[in-house]
Amino acid sequence: MRGHGEEYRRYLRRKGRTLGMVAACLVPAVLLSLSWGAVEIPWSNLWGVICGTDTTSRYALIVLQSRLPQTLAAVLAGMGLAASGGAMQAVLRNPLCSPFTLGIASGAAFGAALAVFCGGTGYFGVVTLGAFLGSLSAVGVVLGLSRLRKVQNETVLLMGVAMSSFYGAGILFLQYLADEQQLAAMVFWTFGDTARVTWPQLYGLIPLTVVLCGYFAFRGKDYNALSLGSEAARGLGVPVVRLRGETMFLASLLTAVWVAAMGIIGFVGLVIPHLSRKLVGSDDRFVLPLSMVSGALLLLLSDMAARWVFAPKVLPVSLLTAFLGGPIFLSMLLRKEDA
Repeated sequence: MRGHGEEYRRYLRRKGRTLGMVAACLVPAVLLSLSWGAVEIPWSNLWGVICGTDTTSRYALIVLQSRLPQTLAAVLAGMGLAASGGAMQAVLRNPLCSPFTLGIASGAAFGAALAVFCGGTGYFGVVTLGAFLGSLSAVGVVLGLSRLRKVQNETVLLMGVAMSSFYGAGILFLQYLADEQQLAAMVFWTFGDTARVTWPQLYGLIPLTVVLCGYFAFRGKDYNALSLGSEAARGLGVPVVRLRGETMFLASLLTAVWVAAMGIIGFVGLVIPHLSRKLVGSDDRFVLPLSMVSGALLLLLSDMAARWVFAPKVLPVSLLTAFLGGPIFLSMLLRKEDA
């Protein structure tokens, strides 16, 4: 027994070191994001802004009004999207599930396009609300049908694909009817970008993201029980139906608010949990926290690269996540087939 206990402690330390190393990389990435850009900010001036001794200089205005909210948005959105994808994959036991393969992004895009078509391009608050309601409508249809028909977990994914196709057709219909200005606004919104997030939005997004990510991490042990099967999980005292319903709703809600605030940013919720499992195995107690930290790091690095690649032009970060995520996911699938 003593040998097993020591082996388990080594197991925990090994997983903890991996999580700590990735988390440690996030700190210099945040500092670089605040310092580098079209205007280079010296480290001494940046430290003064961070410590609060400099609040009025040109550097302080750049950091506090532009780079800090953008950096926080990248970190928090990466955390939220990766945690949502990992939680959905855990409860549905399907590695292809993510907030975007289940139609949430397509629903948000349709809601935003409908808001632009009905209210013009100037009412960005209305567009954000339309995106939020559209994403929740996709969630409601998929979860409602799955509850009504008591379908298999794999069928839930197919429902998401069907909803994505339906909303895609609706977007094309609205674009066909829209004038040039409305069409440009619809297309622009689909390019997810962290620069759109403002301080007033962050005041609501920060506590929501922290609380929901904490919930997913807290449920890691229950997600592990689900991997044994529904009957075994019930025998261990896990409320299977309630856990799945809560997790799917909360993960969809977290995705919906970020998609509404930033636009569509794909592959983070799909690829990051896979990479995390490569590093720490299938234990969701470590997969979910590592997914959060890795998602934050990936989206932050992608956001910085989007600012530097074609400087002074700034690319939408969604372009880089798609370019990076697609090949990474394909290579992972090919390696799995070879194995």
